[in-house]
Amino acid sequence: MKYLHYIYRNARRNPVRSLLTIASTAVTLFLMMILVSFFTINGEVAKGLGEYNRIVAMNSQGFAGQVPISRVREIAANEGVIAATPFSWYGGKYGEEQMPFAQFGVDPDTIFQIYDELTIPADQLKAFREDKAGCVIGSKLAEDRGWKVGDPLPLKGDIYQFDLDLTIRGIYDGPHDRDRRMCMFHWSYLDEGLKRISKGEGAGSGNAGVIVAKCSNSAQLASLCRKIDADYVNSDKPSRTQTEEAFGAMFSEMMRDLQWLIAAIGMAVLVSLIFVAGNAMAMALRERTTEVAILKAIGFNRSLVLNLVLAEAVLVAGIGGLLGSFGCKILCDVVDISRYSAGTLPFFFVSWKTALSGLLVSLLIGLLSGIIPAVTAARRSVIQGLRKVV
Repeated sequence: MKYLHYIYRNARRNPVRSLLTIASTAVTLFLMMILVSFFTINGEVAKGLGEYNRIVAMNSQGFAGQVPISRVREIAANEGVIAATPFSWYGGKYGEEQMPFAQFGVDPDTIFQIYDELTIPADQLKAFREDKAGCVIGSKLAEDRGWKVGDPLPLKGDIYQFDLDLTIRGIYDGPHDRDRRMCMFHWSYLDEGLKRISKGEGAGSGNAGVIVAKCSNSAQLASLCRKIDADYVNSDKPSRTQTEEAFGAMFSEMMRDLQWLIAAIGMAVLVSLIFVAGNAMAMALRERTTEVAILKAIGFNRSLVLNLVLAEAVLVAGIGGLLGSFGCKILCDVVDISRYSAGTLPFFFVSWKTALSGLLVSLLIGLLSGIIPAVTAARRSVIQGLRKVV
């Protein structure tokens, strides 16, 4: 502790150079935290879904296939299943917007029983259930667009060639890591539109995209998934049932190659930052050749000189890392970045785990950037330094 003042004094000896090194570290880690969080959010959210005991049944062919709506009732009849609902994507556009927000046809009677972490006033839920053309939207979506209960919400069909004239009957809320930019409406309203465009033949109607079910016990999830798939293994539309946690992790797997690319770019940026910080430390120590020699001459051993230099490098990089990683965390907590994502992100946040990882990386950068200059300084001879004094 008695050397802290000396380390601090050396770190601020050339304030411009130190500030530039801190700023470059802070900006780099700020951007890295944003990039890393894009890919860690899905994984972190998926891990938190296990406590809700939900399973998702989809067509074995993936999202391109569908499952018959009759299976909602059949899955709900299984022992240990509390309720089930269809989830059918509509994908309509609001006005002239090119990026649609999430829109799903669901069962209004069971949706908030299944997603019990979402909250909605009882009178609004009642109004939603009673109005076939009614819908509920997330609190963030309502905040973004300035919508309120009772406002019309016309959607122009894109995937399906028919429009939906919805009316907002409720606004739901929920935890920060849940999608609060979603619109949910009656599945039956969507199915009626499919029947109309098929001229009464019903082609495309009577199906759901996926089926989500709420189970009473987490211990039953695996056996229920196997039983449901076994029930439909010989049907023309076999199913693939998995826990909601596994279903969420599936989206992370889809972006695995992109994650590796971002990781490679991030490593290249960090190596460049080490070189920049190392060059700054080398310049600082080159100016202190005499001081280092005097320290050794008055009894400071080589390892102590090395540790003092490393501590200075870690201090400078650590301040930059603290500003970059925790600054990014605080900014994302205060400012809702997902609001400016044109509907591509339902939510965005930087977790404490990610912020702490960024700080540790900055300390590692400081350590690596100071090793070579410190070793070089520690090996300078006392005589060379004293000659400069004379």
